[in-house]
Parts: sequence; C-alpha cells; structure tokens
Amino acid sequence: MWWRGVIREMVEPERIVWTCSVHQTDGTLVSSETVLTVTLEEQGAKTKLTLRQGVFDSDENHKAHESGWSEALARIGAYLAKGATA
Repeated sequence: MWWRGVIREMVEPERIVWTCSVHQTDGTLVSSETVLTVTLEEQGAKTKLTLRQGVFDSDENHKAHESGWSEALARIGAYLAKGATA
C-alpha cells in the first residue's frame, strides 16, 4: 500500500498537520484523503500527544485507522519506556 499526503502546517515543537490518502500499489483507492493533526503539549517531565484524524469515507476505514494508530502509539510508548529505564 502507498500512503500519500502533504504537510499543511508545522509549528515546532507543538503541532503538525498533514493530509493522508491510502492506495493499493496499482493505484486503487483504499481510503480517501483525511486530515491529521498531531499536537504535543508539555506536562511537567512528560509530553501529551493528541492525534485527530478525519473525515473518513466509511466506518470501516475509520476503525482501520483507529486500530492502526492505537497499535503504533502503543509501540512508541513501549519503546520510550525502555529508553527511560536503560
């Protein structure tokens, strides 16, 4: 699969906004364009990450993206936790 998008806004170190659409390698559309916004907020010694994405073309695509982001963020959290204890 191919993910395509364009960065619309970047405010270091607090926010990035970009578009995303997903296509099969033959060009067939899997998920129409959505807009993602990630914000980072300092909270003491920690950072709060908020991710918003929408509007989805189907409930199925919404659930697939939600599942993918949940897994990715869990992996990032596990990786960062290892670094904190190393």
